Amino acid sequence: MLEAGGPVASSKPVNAIIDDHHSEAETMSETATRLIDTHLHQWDLDQCDYAWLDADLPPAFHQLRRTFLVDEAREHIEATGVTEAILVQAENSLADTEAMLAVTASQNRVVAVVGWFDMLDPERASAALDALQASGPVVGIRHLIHDEPDPDWVLQPAVIESLRELARHGMAYDFVGVQLRHLEHVPTLASAVGDLRIVIDHLNKPPIGTADFSRWVELMGAAASFSNVFAKVSGLHNVTPHADWTPDDLRGAFDVALESFGSGRLMFGSDWPVCNVGGGYRRQAEAFEALIGSLDAEAAADLRWRSACRAYALD
Repeated sequence: MLEAGGPVASSKPVNAIIDDHHSEAETMSETATRLIDTHLHQWDLDQCDYAWLDADLPPAFHQLRRTFLVDEAREHIEATGVTEAILVQAENSLADTEAMLAVTASQNRVVAVVGWFDMLDPERASAALDALQASGPVVGIRHLIHDEPDPDWVLQPAVIESLRELARHGMAYDFVGVQLRHLEHVPTLASAVGDLRIVIDHLNKPPIGTADFSRWVELMGAAASFSNVFAKVSGLHNVTPHADWTPDDLRGAFDVALESFGSGRLMFGSDWPVCNVGGGYRRQAEAFEALIGSLDAEAAADLRWRSACRAYALD
């Protein structure tokens, strides 16, 4: 267990794991384009408890109340041309992180993990992060702040001190907000911990088609004004007013993000298996490709893989 300080997976450096993967990828077509899925999940209900799955979920989300392992996503990953993937925590527990690290030790396209540690215990933060990095390719940390009753949870002094330690370890922080109140905190964190790379998950769920959209535009601009803040074009399957969404429904929010962050700080994420609620892996990947279709080659490469490498220090 990580709590005991012992490694649970390969301690090979992140760059070495990625180099190994690229050696395998050399057998692929020379025309293949690198694409990193920065937001892949898994959960095994026999190995770990996921409290949010037991919560009062909308009926469409009940299909997620079963075990999902990366093996199930592999055919979708291969079919959509994803060359590497980053596993992201789905529960505030070390058990979830350990399960993800076990995946990186197997033969698949997962090259890194965004895990979890207790950010309310800054005195143990350095040791906890040392243990995580020794256990495998942990490139970032996330806490499910959107499930916390207090929307200001992330502003606690203990959390900010833990984020400073995270920056000292050269790791990124995935910011998973859903409320405008959450998004208001990004500039505060970016200013308080100026050397911390912050990655806004799911564009903070833009309120498309509502009166709050203009405020979201303003807040995204404020967050993007800090050069250490990035954002993921991910998890947008349930932000449109209707289930029959198309890439055009997302284009307004995407264009705002692109104008705010530029191509160099935006990246792709599938949000599998949560994206099954909104049409599945392929639909997310095809929508992403449609959104970046008019960009030049350099900007498209940023969104497809370069921004991910910058945010997570992959190579």
